[in-house]
Formats: sequence, C-alpha cells, structure tokens
Amino acid sequence: MKLFQKNCQRETSEYNIHEEIEKVKAQMDAAYSNFQNAVDPDLIDCCIFESNAAWKKYRFLLRQAKGQRS
Repeated sequence: MKLFQKNCQRETSEYNIHEEIEKVKAQMDAAYSNFQNAVDPDLIDCCIFESNAAWKKYRFLLRQAKGQRS
C-alpha cells in the first residue's frame, strides 16, 4: 500500500509543477504585454523586473520537472 501512495504523490507533484509552469508562462506573457504598452520609465522598469523574475522561476520549474523524470 505504501508503494501506491508514493506513486500518487509523485504524479501529484508532477502535475503541480506542470500547472505552475503554465501559470509562469502566463505571467511572462502578461509582463511582456505590459512592457509593450508602458510609457512611464518606472512602469517599464517594473515590467522588466517582473519579466526577469518570471523567467527565473520558469527556468527553476523546468529544472525541477526534469529532475523528477530521472
């Protein structure tokens, strides 16, 4: 019975990572869209920071997802 529980936990964590990756992709798209429409220098900086943060989180999640496959 324990073996079955471990498999369920692994599938759940893989699903959560894939779900998080999709959320981060949407955040990157939103930051890029906001950047295209921003005119104030402070807003432009904010969009750049948001985009960079989302990109780093995306790379982290991809590494996590790759590590789970092994």
